[in-house]
Amino acid sequence: MNFATLTDELKSRFQENAREVSDSHWVFEVMTGNQRSQVVHLLHKEQRRDGRDTSRIVADSPIGPLPRRYDLEQLLRRNATLDVGAICIEDFRNEEGDQVTYLTLRASHLLSTLDFEEIWEMVEKVAQTADVLERDVYASDLH
Repeated sequence: MNFATLTDELKSRFQENAREVSDSHWVFEVMTGNQRSQVVHLLHKEQRRDGRDTSRIVADSPIGPLPRRYDLEQLLRRNATLDVGAICIEDFRNEEGDQVTYLTLRASHLLSTLDFEEIWEMVEKVAQTADVLERDVYASDLH
């Protein structure tokens, strides 16, 4: 299946909660329960290796700014327990152009072996897992 076909099917499921950013970048807002939602970016990374198509689909969901108190060893240990993806640390630019270090959840899959049910499950699981991580990481800030 190709990326356009997969995203067309996802668009029909998510309807107004789907937005095309570019030919290789879609954004989906996934409802995660309790009137919460999580944004998932779906990216098509075209690649070829040794004449073979090794293109990947990457699902990426922002969790939140990296807390100053966050233990990076704890991050690695938490990655080992995840059912899907890995927690990553990325630098983004805010509206003022300042660099902000963010925690994100990222999962990827080889496009050539992906069908619609797998990509649907990947988007849903990334959203659900990122939502749980967001609550876990930032819940202690509320106490």
